[in-house]
Amino acid sequence: MDMYFGFAAELLRKKRAREGDPYANAELYDLLVSKGSDDPFYVQFAAKRGGKVLDLACGSGRLIPPLLDAGLDVTGLDLSPAMLSKATKRLGPRASEVALVESDMRSFSFREPFETIIIPYCSIMYMHNDQDRLAVFSNCFRHLTEGGYLVFDFLAGEVELGEGWPELALQGMHPLTEEIYLSVVQIKGLAPDLRLLNQVNYIYPKEPAKPQITVYASKEAVVKPQRMVSLLEQVGFTVEGVYANSALGEYNGGEDCLIVAQK
Repeated sequence: MDMYFGFAAELLRKKRAREGDPYANAELYDLLVSKGSDDPFYVQFAAKRGGKVLDLACGSGRLIPPLLDAGLDVTGLDLSPAMLSKATKRLGPRASEVALVESDMRSFSFREPFETIIIPYCSIMYMHNDQDRLAVFSNCFRHLTEGGYLVFDFLAGEVELGEGWPELALQGMHPLTEEIYLSVVQIKGLAPDLRLLNQVNYIYPKEPAKPQITVYASKEAVVKPQRMVSLLEQVGFTVEGVYANSALGEYNGGEDCLIVAQK
């Protein structure tokens, strides 16, 4: 299946843009995920329980410094070597305090268990079927202490089929280079539980450097909360709460959902 449609496909066809990876640009990635960020919630949740915390899909390590500041023993895991490299640079001299591991959230293995495992930024959406989600949850269950917690947010509800309208996802400026970032996304519903995202990134450096246009595509799973609860219970978790967001308000529909589950 062609991963590009609409304007992104036209840009590629006319050679006005190149295919890129937003995760290779930590600054752009951080600006994208900082909108409405739940960072403080995850830090406070883990800090309350103390001990060892595993940050799954840790990306460029945005959450790691505040987790360290909270006195936690932190491990970060990600599938992308580029993002782990960014995380190491972000941590600087503190990198020796953290275990940064390149691995898949479905198959990681550690000797010692964790008090808390977090999966922030809706990263579970890259698990496109129940088999993959069960592999993640089973692995998390095995790696938690008795009474330990798994906390994650995800895209909930049901996908509207067909192409949606392009929307501005980001506008911002790099604090050091003063590069201007614009990111526009368009969604195409492929199935009630699967959508295709096309992202067009515009980067405007200071003159005389030329602007850059890159496009990126990804498939994202959307799961009904009841289904997610059923999968968690299937591997042995007790679901403590299904929430609308990190404020822990009751979930009553919508795209955003957060679950707290205990072993």
